[in-house]
Amino acid sequence: MEFLGRSRELETLKTEFAKPGKSAILVYGRRRIGKTTLIDKALEGIDRTIIRFTAKPDELSENARRLSEAWAEAMGIDGFMIPDFEKLMAYISRQQTPFILVIDEYQDLRMHVSKPLIVDAILRDFIDKAGDNIKLIICGSAIRTMKALMDIENPLYKRFSLEMSIGELDYLEASLFYKERTIREKISLYAIFGGIPMILSSIEKDSSVESNVMKLIMDRNGIARSYIEDILRDETASQSAAYSAIVRIGNGRRSFSDIESQLDSKNARDALPKALKDLVKADFIEKKQPINEQGNRKKTFYEIKINILRFYLTYIERFSADTSSVAFFRKYVEPSLVTFISYRFEAIARSYFSVLSEKGYRDDIVCVGTYWYDDPKTKTNGEFNVALETLDGYEIYEVKYLSSPMTEALIEEEQRKVQSLGGMDVRRIGFISSSGFEKNGKNRLSGNDLYALSF
Repeated sequence: MEFLGRSRELETLKTEFAKPGKSAILVYGRRRIGKTTLIDKALEGIDRTIIRFTAKPDELSENARRLSEAWAEAMGIDGFMIPDFEKLMAYISRQQTPFILVIDEYQDLRMHVSKPLIVDAILRDFIDKAGDNIKLIICGSAIRTMKALMDIENPLYKRFSLEMSIGELDYLEASLFYKERTIREKISLYAIFGGIPMILSSIEKDSSVESNVMKLIMDRNGIARSYIEDILRDETASQSAAYSAIVRIGNGRRSFSDIESQLDSKNARDALPKALKDLVKADFIEKKQPINEQGNRKKTFYEIKINILRFYLTYIERFSADTSSVAFFRKYVEPSLVTFISYRFEAIARSYFSVLSEKGYRDDIVCVGTYWYDDPKTKTNGEFNVALETLDGYEIYEVKYLSSPMTEALIEEEQRKVQSLGGMDVRRIGFISSSGFEKNGKNRLSGNDLYALSF
């Protein structure tokens, strides 16, 4: 399969591999997000012996046996076996041949150890004793476990020369999987399926958006549905409060009090703070504040990070009936699907400005997010969902997911609404329309503009 996206991560890994001396690299991200594929791509053409080892949820001695076999195969040694993991790592650290050791699914190496920190300590000693000829890559999919390796209490604290979190592809990189589609289809596909390479590669290029939705997620055996149900089970099996929190956040943005008020029992409410904290650590949800209200706890909201999970929670999770029929789609999905996509289009717009900043096209952007307003005259408040803090003030953008060009009349109407609000510190008002504009003008971006950035 063609390698698509991840250009920045790929370059970062190659740069680290090219550095003289030893390296210890930590790579982590959710299952099937493309970590192993990225590492394999970065290793192409490397003039070193490469030892690839994938840990299994087995006894440490069994993993030591498998690592011994991987070492022997890579080095061309017959009959090599050290079933003691600590002794094996000590032996490997003394070797003089330039090599790269990749330990994948690292969390499984620790699974059946009574004191998992012992495994981390063995790896710490390996890194400390390794010569300049050695580079180590530790990769894992249990995000909370992998992040904990960087905690000050962990033996591996400050031992990594590079720590890389692998998330979903952004909207631009995801569009490479369906680059022949129309802009409206690209927006729809990203809004629904997000940026998970395994799912994106399953999208049928000659089928409609609706057909792909029916096959990949509405069907009980769909690839996207199975993926979401698997990761939900993995992350919430031992925490009913975590599942309750995710369901209640759903496709919206919820404050702590909103979520808490919807929980039925005192036990669930008491468990909520830890559940939310764990879900943030697991990259399921994110905690956000408007860019003009940083530090204001009353303006803190929780939001689902994974687009396909949003879709699942909005349209599938609450139904026990068969969701795979066309009739179900027509009754329960189709009437609100445009609204669902329009909210994700706002996220695409924010991502666009983030890319502009990262690539240096706009060096005046301080941060990208949302803008909160309180109008003392009308006693109303609310949020603009695309906003920039720049060196000379705030910019806000009205974002419209339209099937036809945005008219001048609609622009003037939206401008009047914004200008009628009091108590705002906004320097610039702009518009983003998926289908472009009736007339060109300043601070207007079409869907084509958002996808015109080069990689």
